[in-house]
Amino acid sequence: MDPALSVVLGAVFGSLAAACAFFISYHEYKSNWNFRGSAAMMALRSAGVAFAFFFVAAIVLGVVFQMVAR
Repeated sequence: MDPALSVVLGAVFGSLAAACAFFISYHEYKSNWNFRGSAAMMALRSAGVAFAFFFVAAIVLGVVFQMVAR
């Protein structure tokens, strides 16, 4: 698999995962948790982790597929 394709797929699916993670965690933090701090900042942290996971997974899978195809 082309490395550029892996980057594009990772960015697209990472962005989708980050958006979903943000909205889900923001809703949960706002409605169910009593805490000190900003619900938006905690939800952004969750979104960042989701984006990083999907982006890195796409890169790693692209490298693995390239190694297997040889």
